Amino acid sequence: MPASRTLVLATGTAEYAAPHLEQIPGISVIKRYELASTHDDGVLGGELAEVGAWAVVAGSEPYTRGVFDRAPQLAAILRWGTGSDAIDVAAATDAGVAVVTTPAVNAEAVADMALALMLACLRRLPELDAAVRDGEWRPRGPSRDLAGATVGIVALGAIGKAVTRRVRAFGCHVLAVEPHPDVEFCHEYEVELTTLDEMLPRTDVLTLHAPSTHGTRHLIGARQLEALPRHAVLVNTARGELVDQPALVDALHNGQIAAAGLDVFEHEPVQPDDPILSAPNALLTGHLASFTELGLSRTGEAVVANLRELLDGHLPASCLNPEAWRAR
Repeated sequence: MPASRTLVLATGTAEYAAPHLEQIPGISVIKRYELASTHDDGVLGGELAEVGAWAVVAGSEPYTRGVFDRAPQLAAILRWGTGSDAIDVAAATDAGVAVVTTPAVNAEAVADMALALMLACLRRLPELDAAVRDGEWRPRGPSRDLAGATVGIVALGAIGKAVTRRVRAFGCHVLAVEPHPDVEFCHEYEVELTTLDEMLPRTDVLTLHAPSTHGTRHLIGARQLEALPRHAVLVNTARGELVDQPALVDALHNGQIAAAGLDVFEHEPVQPDDPILSAPNALLTGHLASFTELGLSRTGEAVVANLRELLDGHLPASCLNPEAWRAR
């Protein structure tokens, strides 16, 4: 084992854990936050190779076979977050690169954001704020309520469960789509398991918490949006690819649904000419649901713990491809 191994911090949010990472014996930390914005695997792989990166704390920059070919010394990718859709895990496995995520640690922060978007859309907060600023004291027409509403939750992982606990406190009826349900949890919180097609016509608020995979891309498209009641609200704090964004823009313009609260988008960052920016009743935030003090703290702690385990020769439970690490 070399005296010092180079750890590259490629995502700016890793700065919140940098002081703790720098204290780990045998690790030399290099901050290269600009790498988070690169989409060129030649650049990313070349930069990692140049500094001799043994491991990288990764954001959403793409890790492809080309990256691994250019940086053969790379042994581990420590994701700052839950998702792995920006990483070619099969290619990482072939290259002997362990891919380690931080599942569940940001669940409370993301669930809070999902709830905030629900309430803001239902109560029309952006519209009401603008009205007061424009001298209109009380716009016509009442807002809708979350209390007693039917909430459809797509995926009951850690975040979906956290959302369930919150909306049940509002007296909501919860419908859920989950291929591998926690039966005990569903019984405790009176969750009605169903299919997406059965859920949509009954849903007042639809909130998405599924991972981005080939099978979930455009899970919500034109047909699904048409199936929702016209008063329904769509909330997405998971991955932008889950929603056919042009279809959503059309649905908002046509009044097929009442509103959408989005923290994630098909193409990020959102460009100035993106039609979603001019869609009516769209409340937009910049992929920061987990960017809270609690979310950052818990994610940082998980990244530090995962790195320590790898250095001690142990495999973190959240490693997606244990065979890659064992092959080293």
